[in-house]
Amino acid sequence: MASSPAPEVRRPAVWALIAWLACCAVMLWLFRSDYAALGFKDPDDAMRLAQVRDWISRQAFWDVSQHRVNPPFGGPMHWSRIVDMPIAALILMLRLLLGGAGAELAALILTPLLLLGGLVAALFVAARRLAGERIALGAVVLLCATPTVLVQFTPLRIDHHGWQILLATVALAGALDSRARRGGIVAGLAVALWLQISSEALPYAALFGAIFALRHWVARDEAPRFVAYAVTLGGSALPLLVLLRGPDAALTRACDALSAAYVWPLALMAATVALAARVAGLHSAPRRLTVAMLGGGAALALFAITGGPCLTGDPFAALGPVAYRLWYLQVMEGRPVWEQSRALQGVILLPALLGMTSTLLAAHRAQGESRARWLVVAALLAGATAVSVMVMRALSVAHVFALPGIAWAILTAFRHAQADSRAWVRVPGSVALMLLTPVGLCSAWAAVTAKDDPGKSAVNCRAARVLAPLKGLPPATLFAPLDMGPDILVQTRHRVIGTAHHRNAAGITAVIDGFVDAPDAARGVIGRTGAAYVVACDGLTELRGYAKENPRGLAAALARGQAPEWLEPVPVKAPLRLYRIRQQ
Repeated sequence: MASSPAPEVRRPAVWALIAWLACCAVMLWLFRSDYAALGFKDPDDAMRLAQVRDWISRQAFWDVSQHRVNPPFGGPMHWSRIVDMPIAALILMLRLLLGGAGAELAALILTPLLLLGGLVAALFVAARRLAGERIALGAVVLLCATPTVLVQFTPLRIDHHGWQILLATVALAGALDSRARRGGIVAGLAVALWLQISSEALPYAALFGAIFALRHWVARDEAPRFVAYAVTLGGSALPLLVLLRGPDAALTRACDALSAAYVWPLALMAATVALAARVAGLHSAPRRLTVAMLGGGAALALFAITGGPCLTGDPFAALGPVAYRLWYLQVMEGRPVWEQSRALQGVILLPALLGMTSTLLAAHRAQGESRARWLVVAALLAGATAVSVMVMRALSVAHVFALPGIAWAILTAFRHAQADSRAWVRVPGSVALMLLTPVGLCSAWAAVTAKDDPGKSAVNCRAARVLAPLKGLPPATLFAPLDMGPDILVQTRHRVIGTAHHRNAAGITAVIDGFVDAPDAARGVIGRTGAAYVVACDGLTELRGYAKENPRGLAAALARGQAPEWLEPVPVKAPLRLYRIRQQ
């Protein structure tokens, strides 16, 4: 007997809201053990909290340096206050109700969940414009079961990655807006804000611009989208940079963040496109192509003239060869897909490839403007996947762009399965569709590759209970591993020499040299930092790498329990190791 048709879904937006609330409830429960001790999953979240605390404590808005890192010079940073603003605002608003510590914890929990709410809304709007409310609701449900995206929105996950995914999805919604000019403005503003947060938005800025330019060339009614995007992006990037970084930022060249190297070419593009569109007009395809080529060409020409080392240089090269090899090349989230484990390669590629296949199938079945919208999503997904192949942490954007296509494929296959009169086809076929969800696909791949995964150490050297003995010491400068630095800043009043943030090249190099060098040479390196204590931790991956680099170095000696005579062991509970530095 054939099953009856599914009842009409009413008010899909309300169901999307319910899905978000349910997702928040599940994550609040799953991560409840992390709250009391601020158990950040990533050192960057701890560093973000340290930055917010400093700002609330009257550190200047334009000063994002960490002054408890590498004293007395400080640890230069390039992070944006955009990410700090909602966290600080929630802390200040909730202080009267919850007290200082309670307000801070509430802000750390609520901020990523509210960003997830914004992502749900943006994805729903984008998918509804693409294929209607059923696909939009399906995409939101899939989002709430996509761990590669949700990992950036869990409670206490306050670093900037959630912002990047949200703004990418807002730009996607702009790309699909039926009102071309409004869509271009929205996409331009989203990418301009994204650039203020991270220079990782640069390839996406070019990606959206190229797709809008192509549509602008082919179809006259798409010209307003490209012109609005170019003018909004280039016209807002410069004032936002001055507002958020100060006037000097518009005149200073830095390759690792939005700076004069990038913002002036964007501003020139905006001016050129606006002027060319007015002078040449947009009524014919050759003229529209000329406008796009003039705008892009002007930006590229100025960048070629003024970009300097940003043209070919590596912003991490200033670390020096040892630090570059032993730290930067070990940060696997920034490495390409072919350097990842087999398990991670599948997690990165499979949802994106499934999304691409599904999106192209949907485009093949669609007609007219609907087909054009699906092809836009396919092009954006292809570009985002290419970025994630080169930089692993970019996978979340590609996976969000894949969700509408996957939702379409699952709903289409489900309708076909349910239409079959044979129960032995209908029921197993419907259940098997779980494998087409990102979580199903990744879980199946993980099961296949589990034997190839070497696993990770169970030791968490950043945990509050591990660092607790440090609280009993008077404020001092600690020579600690880079990965432990941010949590030491948050959990104690101490200072550290370095953290895993590349602009502090001097501090990073000192920490690596100190742990890798032989004890006699390490004494001189550590002595020059002014540190009073050396901190180590049994099983810390970073220290194991240093010990492997030089089996006769300080890290290897400490791991064997053979501290040199100039280090006085301080009794603490394992896995922490603490040594007082004896003065020469």
